[in-house]
Amino acid sequence: MHVEVGLLGPVELRLDGRPVALSGAPQRVVLARLALAEGRVVPVGDLIEALWGDDPPGNAVGNLHSYVSRLRRHTVVLREPGGYRLDQADLDIGRAERLAAAGRLAEALSLWRGEALADVADRLAFAPDVARLGEWQRHLREEWFDQRLSAGKAAEAVPEIEAYATAEPMRERACLLHMRALHQSGRTAEALAVGRAYRERVVDGHGVDPSPALDDLQRRILAEDPALRPGTPRAPRRRADRFFGRADELAALRAALAAGRVTTLVGPGGVGKTRLMTEALTGGELVVELAERSVPGDVAAAVAGALGLRAAPRGGTVAVADLLGAAPALLVLDNCEHLVEAVRELVDEILVRCPRVRVLATSRQRLGVAGERVLRVGPLPESDRVALFCDRAALLRADFPQDDRSRELAAEVCGLVDGLPLAVELAARREAVFGLTHLRDRLGAGLQVLDPARGGDRATAVTATVEWSYRLLDPSAQALLDRLAVCRGGFDISILPYLSQDAAVLAELVDASLVVCDVDQNPPRYRLLETVRHVALTHGNEDRDAHARWMLDFVTDLLRRQRVRNPDTTPALRRERGNLQEALSWLEDRDEGARLAAWTAIAGSDAPDPGLTAQLVRFKPERVETEADALRALAAGTGEWLNGRLDEANRLLSAAIDRLPDEHTLTGPALLLRISNSMFVGRADLVRADALRLRENRSAPAWTRATGLCCAALMDAYAGDAAAGLRWLEAYGKELNADRLDGFVPFTRGELLAGTDPEAAVSCYDESLRRTERAGLGYTANIARVARTAVLIRMGRHDEAVEACRRTIVQVRAAGMTAQLWTMLRLTAELLGDLGEAEAAAVLVAAADDDPYAPVVMGPDVERLARLRAEVTGEPPEDVAQYALALLERQGAGKEAASDGPHRSGHD
Repeated sequence: MHVEVGLLGPVELRLDGRPVALSGAPQRVVLARLALAEGRVVPVGDLIEALWGDDPPGNAVGNLHSYVSRLRRHTVVLREPGGYRLDQADLDIGRAERLAAAGRLAEALSLWRGEALADVADRLAFAPDVARLGEWQRHLREEWFDQRLSAGKAAEAVPEIEAYATAEPMRERACLLHMRALHQSGRTAEALAVGRAYRERVVDGHGVDPSPALDDLQRRILAEDPALRPGTPRAPRRRADRFFGRADELAALRAALAAGRVTTLVGPGGVGKTRLMTEALTGGELVVELAERSVPGDVAAAVAGALGLRAAPRGGTVAVADLLGAAPALLVLDNCEHLVEAVRELVDEILVRCPRVRVLATSRQRLGVAGERVLRVGPLPESDRVALFCDRAALLRADFPQDDRSRELAAEVCGLVDGLPLAVELAARREAVFGLTHLRDRLGAGLQVLDPARGGDRATAVTATVEWSYRLLDPSAQALLDRLAVCRGGFDISILPYLSQDAAVLAELVDASLVVCDVDQNPPRYRLLETVRHVALTHGNEDRDAHARWMLDFVTDLLRRQRVRNPDTTPALRRERGNLQEALSWLEDRDEGARLAAWTAIAGSDAPDPGLTAQLVRFKPERVETEADALRALAAGTGEWLNGRLDEANRLLSAAIDRLPDEHTLTGPALLLRISNSMFVGRADLVRADALRLRENRSAPAWTRATGLCCAALMDAYAGDAAAGLRWLEAYGKELNADRLDGFVPFTRGELLAGTDPEAAVSCYDESLRRTERAGLGYTANIARVARTAVLIRMGRHDEAVEACRRTIVQVRAAGMTAQLWTMLRLTAELLGDLGEAEAAAVLVAAADDDPYAPVVMGPDVERLARLRAEVTGEPPEDVAQYALALLERQGAGKEAASDGPHRSGHD
């Protein structure tokens, strides 16, 4: 049952769209009073007063109950403590409000059926409601007229507006609308006459002057203000150069302006807030530039000046609010960050006094006004920043190259300046002087190359724009920003206690757009843009000792958690890779640096990074006499092992193991690294001896001991005796399932089964990959991929093997796993030999034979590779891995063409 109550006219009740007859005035009164309460309880006394005023009958309560009972036949009237409540009724007033809020004013006005509450309007109790609804109807009509005039539809609206103004001769807004309609229709003289007649009526009839709005409209009509003629809008200001990207940001900005009253574009200096704002303008906005204003009182004065006011005796804020009044407008305030409090006060006043004015601001921090919608503007995406750079560089150098290599270099340059449009454009100007390669190298050393030789301000120099933001900070925020400059790749709030600061100061830096926050990460991640970081480093106040202590504690905790395999270790290490490298550089000559390097080497050996590996190698000691020397040897030995320099790795790892006591936290992991190294040089005896020694080391994590035992079994398999390896595993079976995320045990089983049951071996490798990928163990995952690829080749599943070779070469190469890369290149040679590419296979085998970092060949692999060797003519490929990838790509393309051929011919 759908109940509708109409109050915008005679009181009306409808049930499922059909009118319901109300038996008399009392029912209409009761229904109207309950409906006006909009679901709230109406006290019995109020209903009695509405029915009988000050003279109720003796049985008023009983009569009221009778009227309510009759209404209950068609409506839901509930008895509540102290009164009655109308429930589940749809009011025409509510429908009109919703339509008006959606801007559908004509539909809202169509709901009036005459004077509101027409058949009960004579009762004193309804007088306020009749007045309120009548005023609301007039307001909606005026809004509807205004909407049509703003759309340039004066010609069709003039008759209605003229009739309305005649009916409301003392209503100022009706007069103003009438004047605008006449002026817009080309009847300017009549418009001015209407204004003079209204002034005379007001002065003669009431002895007061009209509001300033009448004078202002007359002035604008005489000045032929183009805003009064929407058919000829003012063109927005536009820069002559091209605008790149920001399609999503433009759409979001336009949606925000349509949906709310205050929108602020927030972002760091040079990110392009003003340019984005300019691109969104249509030409009718009031734009106020605040960059050159330095006194808070200048804000209102600047806005008043932009509006054409020559004086503001009651203050700029009041004058601006009075002038904007109830007319629709978009006020744009550009560059507000240094006057935030004054701008906030002005905007607060405008929002209260000017209900149809919207505000768009640009600032490096939000304004903090009620209802403010903040749109954060970030750096340009890579494709857009490169397009911007190339466009601006080509303007200054006609022969600027547009090839792929130039775009790659441009992407590197843009990355060094965070993709900030200002910095990208400044870098493009320098390209004509230095060229792309030298410009990239100079930017890597600092931003000074972008600054002008003389002068420069925050609109033309990156350093100046960052320093401007820095000077606006509180001293404690300045100190924190300087100390955070040492952080590379970001940080989380765990660093704050080391810098003796709290989260409130960090929040100030985020608000000021000097620190970027990614709340989607867990925990939230913060970082300084590189442009900000470079400038902060020039202040010389960074706290590198505190930063290094933070990293030492971080890696200590990481090793503690690594006693069991867990999926958080590798992502955490990758997040802090840049910070680890900074701390390692700072502590390189100290004992704390030796400790940090060794711990980092062990924690990162499962997910190696080439840059970090190179840094570990630099910790190589001249001799190993102290524990710190041993830790340096362990770090450098790990780096040499990852680089494939196996003899040097063995020397360093052995020196470390000989010096460290058995109960040391890192002795067990060091033994496991030496086991891995010995495997690649084919020393089964050393592998087994270290595996048994590691098994007895109870300070080592259980998964480390299990991995050592597995390595010993693998040496049997690689020597051609997989059965012996299986017997070894069976002997220590209870010790091999210590960690559910350790993928090395199923990998080992796969290797031992590969020769006799390859399908089962593939299943083991797949299980290993599931575990290692879940735990983020990149090293183990890659060796499982290598082994799986080998089995696919030997099972004859060549199509799968081609793709597996291609993907695994890319992955082990990216991880800097030299030994595994050569193993993959040898497997690719084996695959190409099976596919009839004997010459290409021989090239790859010869390249591996000639490289000292390729692992030793053992067991059945000796005979496999011997069959592939042949005399190779011509120069060897400069990049062997790339050569192999090209061959695999050709094989994959050939397979696709062969499979497509019959399909296409079938349709010929």
